[in-house]
Amino acid sequence: MKSNLPLHLAFRALRYRYLKSTGRPAQPEALSIEITRRCIARCVMCNIWQVPDDLPELSVNEWLDVLGSPALSELKELDVTGGEPFLRDDLVQLLLGIGRLKADRLPHLRSIAITTNGFLTQKILDEVNAVITPLEQAGISLVFACGMDAVGEVHDRIRNFTGGWNRLKTTIEGLKKIREQHPSLVIGIKTTVTRHNINELEKICQYAEEQGLFTIVSPYILTANRYANLEQEDLLALSSTDREKLRVFYASPQFRWSYYREELLRFLETGRMGKPCSAGFNYFFIRSTGEVYSCPIIAAPLGNVTRTPLEELIRSTAAARFRRSVSNFTECATCTEPGLERYALPFEGSHYLRLYFTMSHKDFLTLHDHLGLEKYFP
Repeated sequence: MKSNLPLHLAFRALRYRYLKSTGRPAQPEALSIEITRRCIARCVMCNIWQVPDDLPELSVNEWLDVLGSPALSELKELDVTGGEPFLRDDLVQLLLGIGRLKADRLPHLRSIAITTNGFLTQKILDEVNAVITPLEQAGISLVFACGMDAVGEVHDRIRNFTGGWNRLKTTIEGLKKIREQHPSLVIGIKTTVTRHNINELEKICQYAEEQGLFTIVSPYILTANRYANLEQEDLLALSSTDREKLRVFYASPQFRWSYYREELLRFLETGRMGKPCSAGFNYFFIRSTGEVYSCPIIAAPLGNVTRTPLEELIRSTAAARFRRSVSNFTECATCTEPGLERYALPFEGSHYLRLYFTMSHKDFLTLHDHLGLEKYFP
């Protein structure tokens, strides 16, 4: 970590205020690409799977053209999501193509994270084996976030997929074997908290600890954009008893200190999220159709990369308008989307600077390492 980190953060805080007030863009450092909306699960908290099968998807070459854009020369993290990414027959070609872009188009890219339900076990393991060595040689680590909403049969009910838990468990076991030969492979689980699994959280975390997996445990999000699930609020909603259970869970000393967990505790108390956001500044989301969004939650498209270059969309009037309003949208007050603070804290500066001075040095270093923020301070 830089010894003059406070000075860097102070500068970034001033820069962020200037960019937000003017609507000017920054260089994207993180990007999420939804390469398909197809999915074999029918999860109670998500309606992505209801999208028509004939919805157009960007081809591998189109994705590589986008990722080779000069606008992404500072990209550090790439999130590949869906739907279920492994339903694409050309995922290996896409990942190998990204590895080749590392040399001259994506020199700062450090990781590719893939979100999966883990149901297509053999395809997943075969394709990871096909790409992990070339990606390692290119200096890119592969990160897996496997959707797990319970340990056992409750998981199958939430995902509406018979045998899903057994398939996911077998996939994780296979990934762990690959990790024995490739320590750069990072494996974790991503849990969406609803009333259906509020009593399963301790078991999930115990399983993760036994298997050596990281955990992301976050409340469900209602959005017309990313999950298209606005009408499912009654089906997912937590009762006051459930919310207290969730508060006790996040307050438990067994888990590592994390900024996100602390913010969720405040959210459960106040009903408002207070973490910073850099969506539209150093982070963007691109749908499988090529539609670009500053934020995956807010349905405010900037345009389509099949018709307009990414760099023009980032600098567009619509993008500038979004940046001036970020954190003030209605959706921002209740946004519990996990992970976005990893991009926002080092970019926005002031929140992270406050943590630097209010936490013990040891706890701050633990948080810094836990969130993997060193890549944002070259």
